Amino acid sequence: MKSFLVLLVATILWQDGLPLKPEADFELKLDYEFRNKPGIDRFEIDYSNTQEYSGGTLPYLKVSIKLLQLAEGEEKVKIITNLGNRIYSRKASLDKLIELDLGFTDDLKDRVAPHEYNVIFFNSSGDKSFINLFVDDDGAFLVNGEKRGKF
Repeated sequence: MKSFLVLLVATILWQDGLPLKPEADFELKLDYEFRNKPGIDRFEIDYSNTQEYSGGTLPYLKVSIKLLQLAEGEEKVKIITNLGNRIYSRKASLDKLIELDLGFTDDLKDRVAPHEYNVIFFNSSGDKSFINLFVDDDGAFLVNGEKRGKF
């Protein structure tokens, strides 16, 4: 139900004409590293997780967004995941990096973790523009609908 609501909100954002933030207004940097994923505790049984994983080193993704330019009146920035969770809410500033810890790429592709992030910029009267980050189930990384890589 929550994912349907998020999909509905994202569709409304696009239909209402809320524009995507121009690529010239921000810089996006991927930090792709390998980390050890902890294994599953063999003494704790979780019936909701049907996938088995034994631990090991896997690709891990972090994203940094540097704002190069703010539109007139853009004062605040909020980041909302496809699950409807607000994970960031701050005053918009050109000299501060927005850092997102997306997690293990396998979790993003398998939909175990949030796989879509909307970075929404607000002015005093409401929405102004947004940046959409999306990881497709085939591993494609899209920024505002444009493919920026594949995991």
